[in-house]
Amino acid sequence: MNYTIEINNRPWRAIKNRTKEIEVRTNTQFDEFDYGILKQEDTLTLINNDTQELFGVKILRVTHYNTIRELLEKEGTKKTLSSGKDLEGGIMSINSLKGYKEGIDKNGVWALKIQLIEELK
Repeated sequence: MNYTIEINNRPWRAIKNRTKEIEVRTNTQFDEFDYGILKQEDTLTLINNDTQELFGVKILRVTHYNTIRELLEKEGTKKTLSSGKDLEGGIMSINSLKGYKEGIDKNGVWALKIQLIEELK
């Protein structure tokens, strides 16, 4: 299946440049999409929130974690964070995203290992 999701500019560019290989997502009250339905081999069309540019990625692996700390400790920060922050900075940064702290507390968090597949027009 293919799904379309919006993504902030910095992580969008990092994925496009192949420096970010794991997208971090949780279900929030502000997002109607349920990330729990994603499976290996699904594809995502990523829409840049700022520019509306698109490209596609293939999901290579979906892993669910109970906390962002657990995710970052297991997955590492290098290919997970577009900010370049360390573990503690990454936790603070992700928890500062609108609805993420509450969403992670309630639903956990998903690490989506992705691979760029195409640029879309």
